[in-house]
Amino acid sequence: MAKSIRKGINFPILFTIFLWLVTAACSVRQAQKTLLADPALKGAHVGVAVYNTSKEKWVDRHLSDLYYTPASNTKILSCYLGMRFLGDSIPGWKMAENKDSIFLLPLGDPSFLHPDFSYQPVADLIRQTKKQVVLCFPDKADAFAMYGRGWAWDDYAEDYQPERNRLNIYGNVVTVTKSTNGVNIQPSLFTKNQAVSKEYTQWSRAKLDNQFFATGKSIKDTLQQIPFITDTTYALAKALLEDTLHPALPIAIQKGWHQDNVHIVKTVPTDSLLKIMMHRSDNFFAEQVFLMASEQLLGTINDEALIDTILKSDFSFFPQTPQWADGSGLSRFNLNTPENYVALLKKMENDFSFTRIKGIFAQGGKTSLSAYYKNIPGELYAKTGTLGNQVALSGYIITNKGTRLLFSVLVANHISPSTYPVRKAVEAYLTSIMKLN
Repeated sequence: MAKSIRKGINFPILFTIFLWLVTAACSVRQAQKTLLADPALKGAHVGVAVYNTSKEKWVDRHLSDLYYTPASNTKILSCYLGMRFLGDSIPGWKMAENKDSIFLLPLGDPSFLHPDFSYQPVADLIRQTKKQVVLCFPDKADAFAMYGRGWAWDDYAEDYQPERNRLNIYGNVVTVTKSTNGVNIQPSLFTKNQAVSKEYTQWSRAKLDNQFFATGKSIKDTLQQIPFITDTTYALAKALLEDTLHPALPIAIQKGWHQDNVHIVKTVPTDSLLKIMMHRSDNFFAEQVFLMASEQLLGTINDEALIDTILKSDFSFFPQTPQWADGSGLSRFNLNTPENYVALLKKMENDFSFTRIKGIFAQGGKTSLSAYYKNIPGELYAKTGTLGNQVALSGYIITNKGTRLLFSVLVANHISPSTYPVRKAVEAYLTSIMKLN
């Protein structure tokens, strides 16, 4: 009996399979070892999680349950919220109408009069109607600050940190461009009562008010964007809209929303906004997607309540509870783990089509990943993240063998003068993993 069993077993084939498994495991360990030994990562803390969805098992893990500052990888959480709660098109405004007036309640839409979007149904309405336009406040007061918790207040004039608001106009920035006539400023209301030099130099803003000025410093960029200070009274919005759209009657402002026959004005396709958010790593879009999700889920904009609700519901599956502070990742209060990101990527793949995900995430060799993953054995769709001394990359891999991998690599406290060698080390590691799978 024993002899017949031994005869039925092909020991050479079993040995070959065993040898291949051992070799593959050793190769993965070697790839990890090479990553951790890279000079660009000297002294850094590196978290790695790679998961094979076909085999439903981990390919590699290293310090994957520890917390790191994820930077713009936080936008993956906001991307999920947008895909989950905002529908096919952005729910931009509540609108009601009677014989004399049009009542508008903004819902946090960042696309209003934003240069990225030509479709402007509400702007066209304000411009064309003969009725009085009334901007309304919600019945329940919002609970969020113009800056996220832990943002750098000294960055008030930086283009990557526009203020957050329920009513957003022009992306909440002043745009300065170089033209044949010298300098063009939009919206022009902010510089209407001051002489503007025709010499194109760097522009900035006073810290506590909307006084914009040329610094006199030379600058190569032909386009500058400086955040303006928004308000919660709609007074600035009223002035900007009247100056830009020239409505037939002065815009009115009303506290409270008590209207019948209300309908939602939908604006731009949700995925087109999410794509820009992920490809350009647009902080403003991410924050507004985050706040709009609160409006849709809770009926009010309350960032802390949104985080608490989502962590107890949609994100209750996380292996480790994250510390979540904002929608963009600007805050260093954000802390997350590689295992959490892999779990989130898996949930997104289960809840939404992978075709949709590929249309939103940046692809290797393009946009925010244009300098990386150009010649790899497969496809990579991911989100980058960068803050001082922090680098992150999480996303999806499809190898040439058709294997689907989910991965997250979070690097904390590197001291490389540039992020480039850090990202190249991560690229070399992931390329090795792709070849082995």
